[in-house]
Amino acid sequence: MSSRIFFDTAPIIYFLDKSPLYFDKMKQFIFKTANENSQFYTSVITDMEYVAGPYKDNNQQKIDNYYAFQNFLDIKKIDINTEIASYAGMLRGKYSFLKGLDSLQISAARFYDCDNFVTNDKSLLQVQEIKNPLLVCDM
Repeated sequence: MSSRIFFDTAPIIYFLDKSPLYFDKMKQFIFKTANENSQFYTSVITDMEYVAGPYKDNNQQKIDNYYAFQNFLDIKKIDINTEIASYAGMLRGKYSFLKGLDSLQISAARFYDCDNFVTNDKSLLQVQEIKNPLLVCDM
């Protein structure tokens, strides 16, 4: 069954960096949902968070692999606009523990009506506005 799946940054890192704990879970999830013709989403926040390390390490190959991965899976990229930022501000006001970048990610997923939000941040389970959060550790 086709669905809209939003990836937070950490699950993408787990997959691309072949995390010993989570790579296999992410690989199975990605192939299963891709075969179900699911649509994948993330935001420009993930770009910023992912490429920071490779830029610091001067690892252009890792950056290129990141964008190739996005192209291969046809991951739709969500830009942050005023509406998304405003909703993120409301989330931060409602949930004092919520970090700014997390609130933007959640808001972007909501704005594009994503069916699932894939993360590994257990604190985000408290955010009622997340539609079907999926923890990588529980996959």
